[in-house]
Amino acid sequence: MKRLFLVCCIAILALIGLSCAPEARLEISVSETGNGIMIENVGSVDCIVYVKSSDSQRQFELAIGENATVTDISLAVEVSAVSRRE
Repeated sequence: MKRLFLVCCIAILALIGLSCAPEARLEISVSETGNGIMIENVGSVDCIVYVKSSDSQRQFELAIGENATVTDISLAVEVSAVSRRE
């Protein structure tokens, strides 16, 4: 189940990345930790990341190179990101 979740996240991120201008790269990395997931902004633009589960939704603003760890949420079912380019 976790592998399917990560594959879905990668597919979503690939589609989001295709919609950005060539000089701007929106890309996040999602990996499992012992008790949750870690999300890292590995692209070239600041972004807002949304993590949804069956019982809640969290939102993070991540600058380039920053990361966030989500531990207080049930099994995440969707992770998505949008650019903060102005």
